Amino acid sequence: MARPSLRRSLPPLNSLVAFEAAGRLESFTAAGRELGLTQAAISRQIQQLEGDLGVLLFSRSRRGMRLTPEGDILYRAVTAGLTSISDTAMTLRQQQGRRSVTIGASLGFSTFWLMPRLPGFRSVNPSIDLRLISSDALGDLAEERIDMAIRYGDGHWPALNATRMFGGEMFPVVSPTLLKGKKLPLSVEEFCALPLLEYESADPRWLSWEDWAQSLPQRPKLPAARIRFNSYPLLIQAAIAGEGVGLGWRYFVDEFLHDQRLVRPVEEVLMTEFAFHLVEPIGARPRTATTLLRKWLLDRARESEATPLP
Repeated sequence: MARPSLRRSLPPLNSLVAFEAAGRLESFTAAGRELGLTQAAISRQIQQLEGDLGVLLFSRSRRGMRLTPEGDILYRAVTAGLTSISDTAMTLRQQQGRRSVTIGASLGFSTFWLMPRLPGFRSVNPSIDLRLISSDALGDLAEERIDMAIRYGDGHWPALNATRMFGGEMFPVVSPTLLKGKKLPLSVEEFCALPLLEYESADPRWLSWEDWAQSLPQRPKLPAARIRFNSYPLLIQAAIAGEGVGLGWRYFVDEFLHDQRLVRPVEEVLMTEFAFHLVEPIGARPRTATTLLRKWLLDRARESEATPLP
């Protein structure tokens, strides 16, 4: 036998919510304040409910407004029902929270290291919902509801726990088509004749061509004319297209070196004083999704660091 329609048998739901608040607070005015309604609106809701049920729910006396015996019976039932719905909704939200995770990273890190690897995580954790925030200007993680992020620096950030992933290594990269068959490694003179691609970053930790040149024993004078970019992924795409030489981050450009879309025109590598870290807000409660993603990221970082530079 089919269950009768709840829509037909239930009183108006808005009036039940108003009735619960009025019964609990013993005041139409206080109930209206809690629900963002006027006292008159609450009174109309109660009158509608009384008309639907055919009973008086509240009585007034010198001591104030009180539930009638019929009102008390309804109040107990409504409170139990709404509490059950509230508890179930909270449980479902918590379940959703346990299987979702938000991660933030710079455009370069997201494009070249994280995105190629995320399908591997999804294949072993298909029930976890991932949200990726890709920005070179990530703000406060807790404020932006980011569970974890990758940051480049010394490992010390206020209110964040940091776990080192791998170090910072930079070196020039160029398309073989631009070299036109020149033998590698290039001489300093040959290298300085190539057009340079430069990333304009507001972050003072980002190394420039001058930083790289000063790290060499010869300290070559590099050409001032350059093609400048405000996006690191665009710079690398320009290098692959043969537009010039870019400074490549190890772990970002390894794939392009392996398939020889890019090569290293000189052998020198600049080891930076900073590293890439996985950061999480201090005091964040561990969840299944964040724990699994954290372990997976650190495992992949160890694999990357153990892979020889092409």
